[in-house]
Amino acid sequence: MKKLFVSLAVISLLTVFAFTKRENENNVQSFKWLVGDWKMPTKNGGSIIENWRFINDTILWGQTKSYAADGTWKILEGLKLVDDNGTYFYASRVHGQNDEIGVWFKITSHSEKGFVAEKPDHDFPKRITYKLVNKDSIHAFIDGGPAAPNKRSDFYYSRLKK
Repeated sequence: MKKLFVSLAVISLLTVFAFTKRENENNVQSFKWLVGDWKMPTKNGGSIIENWRFINDTILWGQTKSYAADGTWKILEGLKLVDDNGTYFYASRVHGQNDEIGVWFKITSHSEKGFVAEKPDHDFPKRITYKLVNKDSIHAFIDGGPAAPNKRSDFYYSRLKK
């Protein structure tokens, strides 16, 4: 009886461990390559800084700020990458637009090196893409989706070293 109890306990623990490991693989940890501070120079001598941080296993939080050459700055955008029971979303709340309400884009594909988020019924952008070029470089772009891919803005970020 004691051996049966021990065997059942071991099987139960292994099952819980296997389920927990599988569950943890299906969360925003798969986007950990995005965590950090990213900088893009602007034409006027300033820069755009995008920061990403984990809030928990289901939310990756970000913010985009614009820095002028004189050191002044302003928040441009609040960002979230959210796991909603295995379906991922990229949310953007641009200051001064859309009554400060976030726009939610469904992530239609992702890997350890990037993702594509789409919202076909949005005016612009309809698609947001992030690609990890290497561990210290990201190429992000927004476009008009499959119907208007040439309507596009590119963003080239380098990782800020601490």
